[in-house]
Amino acid sequence: MTLFITVLGVVQGVGYRPFVARLAEKLNITGSVKNSGGIVEITASGTKKAADEFIRCLQSLTPPGGQVLKVIAKPLAEQRFPDFRIVPSAPESRTGQTPIIPPDLPVCDACLKELYDKNNRRYLYPFISCVSCGPRYSIMNTLPYDRDTTTMEDFPMCPECRAEYTGKGRRRHAQTISCHDCGPQLLYSRGGEPLQREEALEQAIRDLKSGAVIGVKGIGGYQFACLPQDDAAVDRLRRLKHRDKKPFAVMFPSLASLKDCCEVSPQEEDLLSSPARPIVLLNKKKEVFCTGVSGESRFLGAFLSYTPLHQLLTDSCGPLVMTSGNLSGEPVMIRDEQMLSVKSPFLNGVLYNARRIVTPLDDSVARVMDGKPLLIRRSRGYVPLPILLERRAGKPLFAAGGDLKAGFCLYQNDRAYLSQYFGDTEHDRVFRTYEQNYNRMTEMFRIEPELAVCDLHPGYLTASFAERLGKPLIRIQHHHAHIASVMAEHALDSCIGVAFDGTGYGTDGAVWGGEFLLCRGGKFERRSHLDYVALCGGDAAAKNAAATADCYRYAAGETGGGPDFNVIRAALEHRVNMRNYSSMGRLFDAVAAELGIRKENSYEGECAIALENEAAAAKAKGIAPYPLPFPVKKGPDGLLIDQAGLFRSLLLAKRDGVPAGALALGFHAAAADMVVRTCAEIRRETGENRVALSGGVFANLLLTEDCLQKLRRENFEVFLNSAVPSNDGGICLGQAWLCSYL
Repeated sequence: MTLFITVLGVVQGVGYRPFVARLAEKLNITGSVKNSGGIVEITASGTKKAADEFIRCLQSLTPPGGQVLKVIAKPLAEQRFPDFRIVPSAPESRTGQTPIIPPDLPVCDACLKELYDKNNRRYLYPFISCVSCGPRYSIMNTLPYDRDTTTMEDFPMCPECRAEYTGKGRRRHAQTISCHDCGPQLLYSRGGEPLQREEALEQAIRDLKSGAVIGVKGIGGYQFACLPQDDAAVDRLRRLKHRDKKPFAVMFPSLASLKDCCEVSPQEEDLLSSPARPIVLLNKKKEVFCTGVSGESRFLGAFLSYTPLHQLLTDSCGPLVMTSGNLSGEPVMIRDEQMLSVKSPFLNGVLYNARRIVTPLDDSVARVMDGKPLLIRRSRGYVPLPILLERRAGKPLFAAGGDLKAGFCLYQNDRAYLSQYFGDTEHDRVFRTYEQNYNRMTEMFRIEPELAVCDLHPGYLTASFAERLGKPLIRIQHHHAHIASVMAEHALDSCIGVAFDGTGYGTDGAVWGGEFLLCRGGKFERRSHLDYVALCGGDAAAKNAAATADCYRYAAGETGGGPDFNVIRAALEHRVNMRNYSSMGRLFDAVAAELGIRKENSYEGECAIALENEAAAAKAKGIAPYPLPFPVKKGPDGLLIDQAGLFRSLLLAKRDGVPAGALALGFHAAAADMVVRTCAEIRRETGENRVALSGGVFANLLLTEDCLQKLRRENFEVFLNSAVPSNDGGICLGQAWLCSYL
């Protein structure tokens, strides 16, 4: 019998055609396999017994990194073939299915073994790869995934690589196959003529060991590297990036070396070793690096080497600070000429190669919470894999996301394709990268949106971009989108949504951020929120926590405060540059400043992180949380949570000499208790028992775990984001999901 078989899923860029060919040869099946658009098509001829076993294996087995979603087999008129072959690809599939493209894959164990085998012809070759590993999405120009549709087309194969490519080994049809003779080669520039190959690697290692900061070309873009034990090197790196305090991530050569520094649970070990190889936030076991790496944080952003070049560097130098190769606020650099043109006394050299990067991809960031992996930044290793949803989009749509931690979503049928993380669109280059990647993804995935969705905020650049597409436009309230992102992940049709963050444009024109929403289908009711506190200073309020604290002092009835209190009081009384806020994020800032823990956000969330660290340190010492009331009262439009009342209690306790640690811990406990009391009242009124927690504030491990524990104790079902960030990087999924109800 002869069958025409279509395989849908992650079946390109993972060695799927060689896998099919080996399977067919084992079962005496003849015919052919080819890439077709973004899927695989097979013509198979053999006995019924062999064909049945072939189908069963296709449904249940995949090569590493592959994922089969569906196998469709249709009978054809019987044909006979001399053998089984991998044949040239077709640019378009006959099914019209939206393709699934593999993300970039980490170097595999087999290639690492060859990398250090002196008898192997790829010994110490920094770009060794096979069908199971290497760059994928970052170097793809278009579909189908073949060598001539990637930037590897710039490197014609040598006879030895060609023989492996057409042979039957593990590099059979490996599109990134290359070697010392034919592939990209290492270059190291220190300002003059670049060093090459082994000399380039050896000099870069010498420079790193002597305290240099160098640029390193990775899979999805450049990175800056230096020794984490070297105070002077880390300081130069901060000066180079214009990044004063935000912690750096550290790359380790092995799990064993990582475990010397950090506590690693089994779930965290699985996440660290997963094909995505994200940066994982881990509890420090001891402080082995200089304080400039991660400052006062109790966490270290740690990850494992994921390319052969990274492995060679970390094996020689030990752990390395490895951070995005960009200047603060700018997108990650991907072009060699851009990195080589950086003129700074703090950059000592650039280690690079001629393989072009098409798509910029920052390293992804994750953590384990409640025993499950939660993404904080979704990029390399996850993009462009779709999130499969239970609801199908009525028509293809584009969801623009937000301006901070920008990322968009293309939603077609049951698949949500999220872009990589871009950064903050207030920076012109970030916004241009956002626009360029919209064009790239719609073309590559062959999705033509018929509908556009954006945030309610009238000043968002992402919203203006959605408007310019000329499609029917829907605006979604920011915090509704946060909660809908959780609903999308867990297929919830209703829930109580607790959305805590810094800012979001409310339906009443105020700044929201401490919201309790009753979400049913595509609609929501605002059932409770933090009572409004007037803040002045506009966007500067997000940075100046000391000024925010003075605004809260004024709201609490105080007549004095910081050195600028009288100016702030006058501005509030005359309503100068003033807005009403129901923001949990700003309340965290005010508490941190009032307790003398941190008075300014030099990066987003700095004050809240410092407040959490203070509370966690107090908890670790056995200090009891000081009881702080968080009054909840009935208002004309629902429950009002008196944040000014809580702040007044905090001021009184501080005057009574209660230590900052006890107050920081008490504030976290009060916030969690308030969440439970408010949800319980909404449940009593509505019967809804499911609670979704989302928004940037829930990156706070202490608060989130306390909320989970206390809500479950009251028999609530609680849901968190996992596949997308709880911060603004995930709202595009919520926007898209809500439009599936139209």
